[in-house]
Amino acid sequence: MKHRGWKHVIINPLQSKRAKGTQLRKVKTDAADAWHLAEMYYRGDVKPHRTWEEAYTELQHVTRQNEFVTGMFVQAKLNSRALLEQVFPTYSQMFRDLFSVTSLLVLQRCLEGNVFRIDEVLREVTGKARSKQWAAEKAEKLQLLLADWSEQPKSHSQAKALSGMIALLLEFTKQLNNLEELMEQIAKELPEVELVKSVPGIGDKLAAVLVAEIGDARQFHDAKQLVAYAGLDPGIFSSGKFTATSSRITKRGSKRLRRALYLAVQCGIRRSANSRMKEYYDKKRKEGKPYKVVVIACANKLLHHVYAILSKSEPYRA
Repeated sequence: MKHRGWKHVIINPLQSKRAKGTQLRKVKTDAADAWHLAEMYYRGDVKPHRTWEEAYTELQHVTRQNEFVTGMFVQAKLNSRALLEQVFPTYSQMFRDLFSVTSLLVLQRCLEGNVFRIDEVLREVTGKARSKQWAAEKAEKLQLLLADWSEQPKSHSQAKALSGMIALLLEFTKQLNNLEELMEQIAKELPEVELVKSVPGIGDKLAAVLVAEIGDARQFHDAKQLVAYAGLDPGIFSSGKFTATSSRITKRGSKRLRRALYLAVQCGIRRSANSRMKEYYDKKRKEGKPYKVVVIACANKLLHHVYAILSKSEPYRA
């Protein structure tokens, strides 16, 4: 559309709903909707959609796809854990990380009934075997678990379902690894990602998500506009002589940006990774503010820092 000279406009659903509500009669047809949208355009209530560099759009697609796959991966883990408790409950003692690739492949071999050496599976996964002592301990432990499991009654349908879930988990792991590699490649084209990573508590993924959802910081005139875009600005309510003293955030912005900021604040205050954020958090908590209220206030403050970093193109300074 851009190379052909067309301007495209994206209208906030709240604006279109408000325009429809200005009429006294309740009419809902395609023609009426088109008429209201045209009125909004000719009144100047809407503007052409902002244009981003293609790298921002690609990074946004990859980060959102990564979030979607991660959600399905977590749900598959929960379902697999429930099946494992019914099929092979003692296997949870085998590995510290039950859903690592090594653990999943070993469990898959157990369900298939194949006789194998654990060092062979490790070589298949990592390309090299672990220490002989570690492999011997795991092999001995696995033999005891299999001996105990062979004496217990089994449900073939549940075992088959668990085997299918393991294959799904392995596929999700592969997809997430590919998405992370693609995310790193795109992030190299955007220097803003490295600038945001300079903030303590923000890693590779969170930095990529923040940059992808914010886009070009030059489109915002000040930090308040960016805060409103994230939906972290407080709602204002007053009537007559009454003015509300406590108000909630509007949440009329990017929920993905709010979630990324929430996680970044939690990572920053955990173990005092971000000393300035931790001091601000402790100060508000001593004032008696609830946990979520303080975290949202920290997210607002962190977004101001991110805006300053992106607008000045300078790394974070403690």
